[in-house]
Amino acid sequence: MPVPIQFPKPSLITFLRLGLLTGALLGAAAVWQFQAQITAEGLIVTSINFRAGLYVSYVFVGALALLAVSAWTPFASRLLRWLAAIQKKLRALGVLALVLFLLLLVAFPFIALGFYGRFLLNPFPRLFIFLIFSAVGASLLAAWRKSDWLANLSASILTFASIYLAATFLNQVTDYPFSLEWSEVSRYYQASFYFSRRVYGVSLPLPVTHPSRYLLQSIPFLIPGSSLLIHRLWQALLWVGLPMLTAWILAGRLRLQSLWFRGLFILWVFLFLMLGAVFYHLLPGVFLVLLGFDKERPWRSLLFVALASAWAGISRINWAPLPGALAALLYLLEVRPKKNSSVFSLGYLWQPALYTIGGGIVALGTYALYIANSGVADKSQFGSSFTSELLWDRLWPNDTFFLGILPGILLVSAPIFVLFWLRFRQKGMGIGLWRGIGIAALLVIFFLGGLVVSVKIGGGTNLHNLDAYMVLLLVLGVVFAFGAYAPAATRSVSIFKIPPALLTALLLMPVLFAVLSGEPLELPSKQISADILAQIQTMADQATAQGGEVLFISQRHLVTFHLIKNVPLVPEYEKLFLMEMAISHNDAYLTRFAQDIDRQRFALIITDPLFNNITDTSEDTLAPENNAWVRSVGRPILCAYEPAATFSNPAIQLLTPRYGNKCNQ
Repeated sequence: MPVPIQFPKPSLITFLRLGLLTGALLGAAAVWQFQAQITAEGLIVTSINFRAGLYVSYVFVGALALLAVSAWTPFASRLLRWLAAIQKKLRALGVLALVLFLLLLVAFPFIALGFYGRFLLNPFPRLFIFLIFSAVGASLLAAWRKSDWLANLSASILTFASIYLAATFLNQVTDYPFSLEWSEVSRYYQASFYFSRRVYGVSLPLPVTHPSRYLLQSIPFLIPGSSLLIHRLWQALLWVGLPMLTAWILAGRLRLQSLWFRGLFILWVFLFLMLGAVFYHLLPGVFLVLLGFDKERPWRSLLFVALASAWAGISRINWAPLPGALAALLYLLEVRPKKNSSVFSLGYLWQPALYTIGGGIVALGTYALYIANSGVADKSQFGSSFTSELLWDRLWPNDTFFLGILPGILLVSAPIFVLFWLRFRQKGMGIGLWRGIGIAALLVIFFLGGLVVSVKIGGGTNLHNLDAYMVLLLVLGVVFAFGAYAPAATRSVSIFKIPPALLTALLLMPVLFAVLSGEPLELPSKQISADILAQIQTMADQATAQGGEVLFISQRHLVTFHLIKNVPLVPEYEKLFLMEMAISHNDAYLTRFAQDIDRQRFALIITDPLFNNITDTSEDTLAPENNAWVRSVGRPILCAYEPAATFSNPAIQLLTPRYGNKCNQ
């Protein structure tokens, strides 16, 4: 059974000093950013409420600064006694303290994602408000549990961050008829391929990219007439539910005894998985292995590896080896070579070799079967990942991702590597040279592979393409921390004492990423949306009445969910897939598109507003994507079509054939 982790308590005086100093500095930075924003918007002159809010902030942060200074004087001991007395009186609240804590949990995302959320888009105001909510929440939890404040601070921080992150997904559950972001509604359209005959009355080929994601997203199509709102709700539940399920299975594998601690562990794993994020459709390839691997029953383990590998095979090509590699990792961690035997003996290596090779064969075989039965005529489309440009400059900080891929992943990895170092410093807690080399090799392979995938054009804006590496790193970290492995030199694992500084780093890394994500939705009024929808319907009716075809390059979900009625589906040239073909240089596909555009096949085209501007990275960090779109899509269309209507919010353009001189594509 894994041994418990010990969290040595920091000195109360030290914690008080550092906590108040951090709060004062963060508060000063928050007030500075808030003042700059309301000054730039003129609100400091025109709104008495915002001026009052600014002055109150001055007073509050000033008081915090005075407390921070006093904490470095002999007054600190008296301050601690006052805080302890206040906390003791709060215990009289009883269960009401829990109710107030739950209300605060709702209030923070309501503020951050609501009307005033745009004043929390800058990092310092948002973090400062989060700090206040977490500190007050810890007091209420301590009052309810009748324990001390410091012991509940981590629980408060994890709970607020997790609820807020879940709220960022639930915030997108709306009946707004247009896309909430660049690719959002394209996902629902591609998910509809699995039920195309029911939805459109015709059979469409299965998705080329991310088949498992769209398979999961297609489930609401089992409900006749399921609305866009239901599909958004289902996707939000997938984003929250599958990481939570994975965290719960991992906690079960570690056999954590305390229900309270198990809950906090699940929240932390949820936040860690969302660092990248590890997309929800990839997680069955992880939790099936965590659920089914048993070092004593290799054939049961192989069955679960095969199931996970089959799923990974239709998920993402670089995930094909992950389930087998994860099972091999668990084996190397949990099984030491028998006495007088070597790591290189057949008796030791046959299981990890079986998992890695067998899992890879199952994954690639499943993908090959999927391709063969997908109904896609041009099988070269499945190879788009191998023909895309690699933009190595995205490894470093840039406007698209301020950390940069390489510094970002090293920052995320650092606390866990420190954890490894501290664990192996304990006498007898190492795993041996060759097992260590094998585990390190797995990490390095997926690390380097993730870097390559991350710099592929269309990526590099976050860490999600390093997801397989992060999963292995997570499993390694928790296994070593909880002692759920077999050391080389002893059969018992000693208690692991995590220093306060390392605990803080492990806690804050995923929390900061979570709290700084998300923003309020800025949607037009229902009347504006209805008017735009009506105009699209009118122009589509006119086009079809004359026997013409209507091409929805973007907003194709309007046909999927019958928000635009009586318009036959044109299955070619949907935005997300068209961009994939553009950045992967699929000339055959793009030539067909250009020919159809040049002969003005379509009587009406609905797309995002088109431009003819070629840019460079000094003007636009996404210049390679923009230029691929302009050359392959924008210029051909603008030669043969002209805008008939353009809207800014939502960003939609309707184009009709250009009469007179046309381009020769």
